[in-house]
Parts: sequence; structure tokens; C-alpha cells
Amino acid sequence: MKKDRMSILLSVVTTVLVFMHSAVFAADATIKIGVPLAMTGAYAGSGDNYWKGITMAVDEINENGGLLGKQIEIVRFDSQEFAPETVMQGANYLCGEKKVSAVHAGWAGWGQDVRAYGKFDVPFFCDDGAEPAVNVYKSNPEKYSNIYFLTDTGKNQGKSMFNMLKSLPYDFPNKKIVIINTDDTWGMEVGETLEDNFKEMGWRVAMHETVPYGINEWGPILTKIRRIRPAIIHVEIPSAQEVVTFFNQFSKHPTKSILSYGWGITPLEVLSSLGKDADGIIGEMPAGMPASPAPNAACKGWLDKYHALYKHDLPAGSWIAYTGVMLWADAVAKVGDENNFAAINKHIREAGYEGLQGKVMFGENNTLHGQKGAPIVHYQVQDGRLKALATDPPFAPYGGNTFQVPRWIKK
Repeated sequence: MKKDRMSILLSVVTTVLVFMHSAVFAADATIKIGVPLAMTGAYAGSGDNYWKGITMAVDEINENGGLLGKQIEIVRFDSQEFAPETVMQGANYLCGEKKVSAVHAGWAGWGQDVRAYGKFDVPFFCDDGAEPAVNVYKSNPEKYSNIYFLTDTGKNQGKSMFNMLKSLPYDFPNKKIVIINTDDTWGMEVGETLEDNFKEMGWRVAMHETVPYGINEWGPILTKIRRIRPAIIHVEIPSAQEVVTFFNQFSKHPTKSILSYGWGITPLEVLSSLGKDADGIIGEMPAGMPASPAPNAACKGWLDKYHALYKHDLPAGSWIAYTGVMLWADAVAKVGDENNFAAINKHIREAGYEGLQGKVMFGENNTLHGQKGAPIVHYQVQDGRLKALATDPPFAPYGGNTFQVPRWIKK
């Protein structure tokens, strides 16, 4: 009887040990990455664009055997509208509680995210592109050495937009420009950069308006614009709703002005709402990939796959978010341990990554400044699609596409 009881006890203990071993093995069988993106609120559209690039990269890695023999598991967090307390909750949840091995955040704020994720050593990839975020990094580069900015600063992008506008093969009727930007740091950086550069070139900034998000009635501003009759109108609002309503109201009685939307032309919702009506608008995508034609065969294959998956052209955020995941995974594979953050961060900074368009290297302040592997791409809407006109740096015409004078100027 005692032998039987002992056998039963040994069997139970063995079963428990096997179960515990299996549970530990299962826990170690995945590599978790945190993805804090706006899933609700005003920025949910751009959050979805980043999400598509991130999941495309993760699916590719998992379908090809995973990373270090493990599957990548995504842990999501809704960053909503990037209130500092919400961003901090996300960092504590993903890095503190879930123990993720990397964080891929897309656009994540204006510096509150740097502070939140800088408390941890986990590599953090964001698409902030605003001086306040970079300034937090500059305040303590050693503390924030795990932070990577996947886009150039607003000032550098503003200078690139200026280069595009001044190089248009078009005889401007006058030297007057109207600038409209949002009341956040991004919009003001771009607006001030454009104003300074156009003034230096001898142009008159006839109006410079800073507006809040959510503005849908453009009547008073458009009345002023119609009196000024500027050669260029630049609207820098990183939200689809405002730029769509501006165009719809502008086009009822348009001035003979080049309409430049900067980053605001690239959110998916803009062209899905305006379609071919938007033909003629100028815009840009930082850290983008030009299309029509693609830069090379690898890029064409990637763009074809993206279109097959999501049934639309490439919007802002998707490609650079994809690249962020792939360059992190490359570093992990080289280091051989997803949690050796010091070695992974060192590899990313020193070795960079061979991307689809060329080498990608983080520069000053861990920022992905415009470069061949991640250029600033300038577009014009033609036939309802974004056609690349130029890439920067170095600033150069792209792909044989030609600028078309907008129809509201021809009339």
C-alpha cells in the first residue's frame, strides 16, 4: 500500500514538474514587443498607419522562423492623445509589467514619451520629429540612449519643403506666401522655418496663422487669403479632418495659388476623402519610400505586397515603422539575446541597418535625419495618387515625374 501511495505521489510530482517546465518553456517561446499607438481619439488614423507597418514586419519575421528561434508577440497599449499620464502608464505597463524587449511607438508625443520610456533600457522607436522631444534627449544623452527618433526634426523637414517649393518649374505671379500651421510644436517649427527661409529669399509672408486642431470653418481665413492672392499657400496640419475641410472650402472660390500641405497630404484619409479632386496639391513624407516608380526591385516588391495586404497606397508612417522593427530585429539577431539591451543599443547606433532603399544610420541625438536609406519624399497628387517629384537629401528630381500646374490656376 505504501509503495502504491509512493508511486502515485511520484507520478503527481513528475506531472507537476513537467507542467511547470512546459509553462516556463511556453513563456520563453516568444519575444514580446510593446506597441503603444493611438487606437482611439484624433490620432487613431495615423496610429493605424503605423500599426500596418509594424504588423507587416512582425508577420514576415514570424513566417520566416521567428527571431532567435522564437515568435514575436505584440502587446498593444492605447496611447489615445498622448497625455503625459497616459504615456507614462503605457511605459510602466509595457516595460515594467509586461517586460517587453522593444517598443515601437510611431508618433508618440512631444517629449513626454522620451521621459517615460527613458526610465527603462528597452529600445524605444518613435516618430516624434519635434524639437521638444529631441531636446529631452539632449538634456541627458546617456540616460536616454535607448530612444530612437525615426524621422527628421520639424525644422529640417521645413527646410526641405522650402527647397521643394522654390524649385518648382513654375513662374510665380508674385512673391507672397500664406502659412497656416497648428498650435503644437511640430506645426510651429515647420511654419517658422518656412517663414524665415522665404523672407531670406526676398518673399513677403503676407499672413501666418496658427490655428487649433478641430477647426472646420475656414471662412474668415479664406476671406483674407482671397484678398491677398498669394503665390503659395502652405498648410501644415497633421490631421486629415482639417486639411480636407480647408480644401473643400478653398476650392469653391480658389485663388491662383500653389497649395502645399506638407506632411498633411500623406495621411490615408486625405486622398480617400478627396480622390482626384486633390490633384495638384504638393506634400511630403519624411523617412518615406517613393513610388511610381519604386526606387528598386526590392522596394517594388515591398510596395506590391503592402498594396495587396491593405488595398491602398502607402501612407505616412507605415514604411518607417516597418523599418524600425526590422532594424531592431537585425540587431537582436546579431547580438544573440533580445534582452541584452546595452549590446543591442550599441549595435543599432554603430552598425545601422541595410534597409530596402540603402543604409539607415541614426545620427546626432539618435535621430534618423534625411538620408538615402530614409529620404524625405516630396509628392504632388496626380490622378488621385501621390506621385514622387523629388527626394532629399541631396535634393533631386525623382523618377521622371513632372510637376503639373493645378487646374484651379489654369482656369
